[in-house]
Amino acid sequence: MNGSDESDEDRLQGAALIVDDGGLDDFDLDIPPTTGNEYLRRVRREANDCPKVVVADIDTSIFTKKQTVNVRHDTRGCHPAPKGFAPDLEWQRTQIADFAEFRQSYARQKALRKKNKSLKIENVPLANDVEGWCRLCFGRLQPPGSVPHEIKENESENGTDRQGTLPLLSIMMAMDQPAVIKVLEYHINWFEATGFSDKQGSWFYSLLVCLEKPLSPEACSTLRTLARSCSNLRASLEHSDDPQLSPLNLFICIVARYFDQIDLADSGT
Repeated sequence: MNGSDESDEDRLQGAALIVDDGGLDDFDLDIPPTTGNEYLRRVRREANDCPKVVVADIDTSIFTKKQTVNVRHDTRGCHPAPKGFAPDLEWQRTQIADFAEFRQSYARQKALRKKNKSLKIENVPLANDVEGWCRLCFGRLQPPGSVPHEIKENESENGTDRQGTLPLLSIMMAMDQPAVIKVLEYHINWFEATGFSDKQGSWFYSLLVCLEKPLSPEACSTLRTLARSCSNLRASLEHSDDPQLSPLNLFICIVARYFDQIDLADSGT
């Protein structure tokens, strides 16, 4: 084999058999080989004629009915912030640093609680019990179109605080990851249906603190929905001094810059 004719693949692989390449093209492929050397030359010739990459032309539509998992390709980004409403980069860096510190503190507390078996585990609703979580968070079942913090006097149920419960550490530690994601979805639905409140902001922040990385596809989709919902509400605000602007910017910032959904981030200055 001539050194000038060697490919990178040939140089990396040691030859198992020595093949005489003299007169590589002086044989007829239609005639059966008469010697072992001629057979090996033909094999090499055919291998060299094969393309490096072969792509099969497959009709993927036949697999549609057999598909068991549907991944939604959502390319929508956040609604651009109105002029003067987007936070600067320094503010965003500060919020991400504070958020990361909260997560580290939560992780330490959770590890200590696991070691201390004598601590009581809080009873929380099941992950799929949307009514139970609504009572826990807001003190009652929400009528359609109501604002979460508007509680009627006669709506205390099962000893739950009529004003709802804040996301206490004991409650958050009693939730596993499927519950965290599910309750986050509930709050996004309530947010889109009834508006935003300070108490709900506390729940959003606490749930994000508890959300583990790497994200599952479901968690990623939920976070992106949260960021878009926040950006839509932000775009409807009339003044840059609206008290809702800061928490809305905060959640967009956390989703985009901490959970790596950077296409949703505010560019800042």
